[in-house]
Amino acid sequence: MIDQQVDWRASGVLLDIRGHSEAASACALARIAASAVRDIAGSPVESTVTLVRPDGNPFTAATTDGAGGLSRWDQLAGRGPTSRALGGRLTIFLNVHGLDTRWQEYPASLRAAGFRSTVAVPLKLEHGYRAALTLYSAETNVFTPVVATQALAFSEVAAKSLVLALQVRAGLAHSAELRAALASRTAINTACGVIMGQNQCSYEAAFQILTLASNHRNLAIRDVAEGMLRTLPGGVPATHVQQRA
Repeated sequence: MIDQQVDWRASGVLLDIRGHSEAASACALARIAASAVRDIAGSPVESTVTLVRPDGNPFTAATTDGAGGLSRWDQLAGRGPTSRALGGRLTIFLNVHGLDTRWQEYPASLRAAGFRSTVAVPLKLEHGYRAALTLYSAETNVFTPVVATQALAFSEVAAKSLVLALQVRAGLAHSAELRAALASRTAINTACGVIMGQNQCSYEAAFQILTLASNHRNLAIRDVAEGMLRTLPGGVPATHVQQRA
């Protein structure tokens, strides 16, 4: 639950939306946004967070199927507030009595999904990510100037929190890659040491033997090295990181 007294304009306020994936963080943000703006507006609000990754692959997290379907249609068709917010343009406020006429299809789609009011806010991210927070209400004229001001303040906190969550995810992924590389290097170096002892050869010659075996068996060099080490009494050695985990 969100405390109604939270001042979203206060510096240092962040949302805990850490997750096991980018999608999980987006889903957490969508739920928190719906709760926060509902408390501000005094009316039920549905929310979506549309996250576009640097490779252009989009993902939409939604609090309801209706909201999710409408935001996905908007993002793909490019004819609505969500797609405009993804372009980083000005926030668009739409109410049933004042819909922007540039999107002739959107009002009907909005009503068909069971909504009468919506607002889409661009979230400023980093490293090629783009995102939009879209809020929907089944009632008319919910996003008044007062509510809109608070929603904008919340969106700034949401953007900073999502940036941090994505940075944490990237750091964890990089750490996992480093651990995998270290484990691979440890197995290969140990296998080369065994080959050097058996054949009285240099490291370069031992590595060449592993490479030839890798090509012959159509396996990665690490897999060949670990397969060889499993036949030894001590098995495959653990890396320093693995031993501390």
